[in-house]
Order: sequence, then structure tokens, then C-alpha cells
Amino acid sequence: GGSEMHWNRVWEDLALRHEVIAADLPGLGWVEQAPLSSVSAYAEWLVAVLDELAVERAWLVGNSFGASVAWSLAGRFPERCAGLVVVNGVPMPKTPTTLRWCGDTRLGRALMRFLLRKLSFNPAAVERGFVDPDHVPAKLRHLMATEEGEVVLRRFADILIAGDGAPAPSTPPLLLWGASDHLPGTSAAAARRLRRSLPGSKLKFVKSAGHFPQIEAPDAFVRKLEALIASGS
Repeated sequence: GGSEMHWNRVWEDLALRHEVIAADLPGLGWVEQAPLSSVSAYAEWLVAVLDELAVERAWLVGNSFGASVAWSLAGRFPERCAGLVVVNGVPMPKTPTTLRWCGDTRLGRALMRFLLRKLSFNPAAVERGFVDPDHVPAKLRHLMATEEGEVVLRRFADILIAGDGAPAPSTPPLLLWGASDHLPGTSAAAARRLRRSLPGSKLKFVKSAGHFPQIEAPDAFVRKLEALIASGS
């Protein structure tokens, strides 16, 4: 959600050759604003951003949760998508009705927050997402240790409970992956399974990088991203 924390190591290099739009998602990266209710709502919000900037079509590059949002935009608004690059992330699945009903209860929301905190939203999990813990941004460590982080956690949990699925993009997504990602569901093996499920897709690994390859290996990330975009243009 927070564009500066996640993308500031690569956006100046990319801006030498591309127009770069890096939006803080309301309520997540831009915490002072109210969050939106679902991944599809964030996709619609990004379309409104493109409209405001008079951008007819764009390459969509999303990391982690941002990959779910980019996938949703590409699937729901194919006319706005020049191509999709998924970075260590997966499409948001549709939440089964029973689980969604459970999630709408106080106990269900508390359980979702507990699972999210245990699996990925804690200092130890953050370090597992990086090959070198020294590469963890100070702002991310701060987020894990403050009330602001708890606010973001609650909002992510609500969005996951509302998981509304997304149609498949009309063109095969391109996958760019930190090879040493040890977070649940986004390992190198998971990337290979995702590629096999997407006929025509391509997968490139960034060595010596985990869940956030654009932070840990920015030069290699930019090279491989631009090679993927060139191959899909």
C-alpha cells in the first residue's frame, strides 16, 4: 500500500524511460484516509487515478497485496491494461459464503486478524520475507511496532474477509519473483505453480531477494522488469 516504502529504490531509474505512477492506496499506504472495502474497490479507485491523469492504458506492476489489486484491475478493466507484472503476489481468491459470513462476526474478524498477524504481520515474518534482515526498511519495522500497524492489520483482515475474486486477465500475466521468498503462499515453488496455471505466462526470478525484490535487489529488478515488459509489448 505504501508506495514510497516499497518502490522508492526503483522509481527514479524507471522514470528515466517510463512515466511512473506510484499511488498510495487509501487507508493502507495513506493511513489517514478511510480504507476501501475490497480489492475490486481498490482496482476501481486506481482506474479513477488513471482517468484523473488522462492515462488511457498502463502497464500494471503490483507486489504482494498490490499484485492482487493489479490483477483485479487487469481482469475487470482489460481496456486500461497494457500488460500485467505480478511480483511475489497472487490474485485475491473469492471468499466462500460460509467463511465470509463467519468473518462478518466479531469472533471471525478477530480470528482473521490473529491468523494474519501470526503468518505474515509480525517482526519475525517480516525478516523471513528478506534474504538480508538489514534490508528491511526502517518504516516497515516501525509499522510493525506501533498502533498504526495494528490499524493497517485490521484493515487488511477486513479486505481479506471480503475477498471478491477477480476474472483472469485477458493477456497472460508476467511473473517477477524474489527467489528466496519464505512467506506462506509466495515461495519460488508457488511462483512456478502459478506460472503453470497461466498458459502463455513468463516467470523470471531475482536472485538474492525475498518477498520484496525491488527493495533488496533494485538494479536486477529493474533489468528483469524491463525485459519482461519488452517481451510482452
